Amino acid sequence: MRISKVISLMGLSAALLLGVSTAAQAKGPALYLGGAWGAYSIKQSNLDDNDDVLKAYVGVQFTDWFGIEGSWTDFNRLNNAGDRFDADGKGLAAVISLPLGSTSSIFAKGGQFWWDSDSFLGGVLGASKGNDPFWGAGFKLGFNEHVGLRLEVERYDVGEINLRTFTAGIEFKF
Repeated sequence: MRISKVISLMGLSAALLLGVSTAAQAKGPALYLGGAWGAYSIKQSNLDDNDDVLKAYVGVQFTDWFGIEGSWTDFNRLNNAGDRFDADGKGLAAVISLPLGSTSSIFAKGGQFWWDSDSFLGGVLGASKGNDPFWGAGFKLGFNEHVGLRLEVERYDVGEINLRTFTAGIEFKF
């Protein structure tokens, strides 16, 4: 009799856990948007420097682990000894997340970045438009279900120029 109670209790626990996990997955896609500010580094010609970067993004989280994100990134203008660099662009990326608790996660992403640039490096005028792959990783610390702090590093190519960014921002989830 005691064994049957334990088996029944285990079955009931398994059914409750399965129901809770199914309900969590069934909540549907979630829309999020955010903005971030940070720094980017460039090591080209006479420009071995850091400057400001601004970013805005919007995305859809389809499951706890997969989403799609669109972004706009503005790399502030750098000038040094006749060399200059200025760029901005739009990105589209797939985002893979690993949830840490109910509101936080670590994530990795990769996608394509369509850029416009004004650069003059080493006496050579750079390309004005193009697109290249980009990738990144980060951590989202959720304060609650709707607001979180997002820290992120990304690697961009703008033509032959390699850029690395570090940003911190706020994300709102609907």
